[in-house]
Amino acid sequence: MSLQDSTLQELKDLTFALIGREYTTTSASYGRINSLWNYAANKAYRASNYWERYLVIGDERTVSNKNQVPRTQAGSDTIDTYLKICKNDPQEKRGGEYKFVVNNSGATITGNAGLLTSDLYESPDGSGLYVQPDSSEDDTTVYVIYKKALDVKLATGDDATKAIPAEFMPYMAHLTAYTWQRSVDQNASDANFTLSLALVNSVLEDEMAKISDQNIANSYIVKNMGTNYNTTII
Repeated sequence: MSLQDSTLQELKDLTFALIGREYTTTSASYGRINSLWNYAANKAYRASNYWERYLVIGDERTVSNKNQVPRTQAGSDTIDTYLKICKNDPQEKRGGEYKFVVNNSGATITGNAGLLTSDLYESPDGSGLYVQPDSSEDDTTVYVIYKKALDVKLATGDDATKAIPAEFMPYMAHLTAYTWQRSVDQNASDANFTLSLALVNSVLEDEMAKISDQNIANSYIVKNMGTNYNTTII
């Protein structure tokens, strides 16, 4: 799936065509439509962890505070969703994944790469946990597969040439138009809403089918097969 951009003007044109009228950028109605565009973009973004635009594979990250992989690091994208934390760059060498849990600060590594039963080593003085025994060979970096943070945040003053992810744009227009029509015409037929929502969902499903066609779900990025003796990355 090639990465292409649409423009804010194209988003406006399609949305207004679906609504059946236009609004000036200074109107209160346009401000509400702008909020719906942002809502729709976030909803599309959350529909999959594997949008090509936002998927990062094997980004080298520094481990901090003994076992923390922060969401932010200079020179790298902000992490939204951690998918895997690997000992080696997965694009060069497969195998060796760390178990982890996530909170607002980032990911906390809870086990060594290797056997599924392995755990972190605790410092003898109780000062913290280590990815490996405290020695000159301690791991200081890991390689993360993650979904980077959404970068779509439209404002009413944005230029018409502002870029919009092409894979999101039709859904943003359709969901916004559907929601807008439902909010301004409370007496319309529920049957019409059902048909409209089915169309809205089909637009997003069409884009997500392209992700499925790339077979990402069956790749080493997603699938693990564990045994009592080792972990095989498919």
